[in-house]
Amino acid sequence: MTTLLDTRDLTQTANIYKLISLLYGSPSNSMEEVLFLLKETLTDFRPDLLAILSEMESFFVGKTNDEELKLEHAKLFVGPFDLLAPPYGSIYLDGQRRLMGDSTIKVLEAYREAGLELSDDFKQPPDHIISELEFVYYLIAKYLETKDNHWLTMKDAFNDRYLKPWIIDFTNRIASNSQSKFYQGLAKLTLELVN
Repeated sequence: MTTLLDTRDLTQTANIYKLISLLYGSPSNSMEEVLFLLKETLTDFRPDLLAILSEMESFFVGKTNDEELKLEHAKLFVGPFDLLAPPYGSIYLDGQRRLMGDSTIKVLEAYREAGLELSDDFKQPPDHIISELEFVYYLIAKYLETKDNHWLTMKDAFNDRYLKPWIIDFTNRIASNSQSKFYQGLAKLTLELVN
């Protein structure tokens, strides 16, 4: 039986997954707003993570545009050269830095099992960090909507099979290759959330 406290914790957890997924997107003016919402959520739920968030916020002090963050984002996650922190699970799970491997197909199958298809607007492989974090958000939200434990079982299985196994390597690559407090903090938050 889920208590009111459990429901509140799950709601906060879902919100954190969603907000962190947004921070992995292409940098925009909305990043500071997302950080504000994340701070509101963490204040009550995980105050131990507020120091990391403060470091991330400090990146924006004195900045008048997001060009520096866009360059860092491209260097880490997009290219055009060697990606310093590839945001795709298959790179870490299938070996040989292979994109769209067997694990990608299994991730796509997990999405379909939950009744989801990737949006046509999303131009990344299914195992992109954004997709996987949003999927966990979705599974928790479905549980909160239906109170069917099947959704939490799916969330736990997905985390254990497809997200946790690569998140340490991924966040370590961000931390060691990023020059910005923003992405170093995002790596720490992601690791804390997923592990």
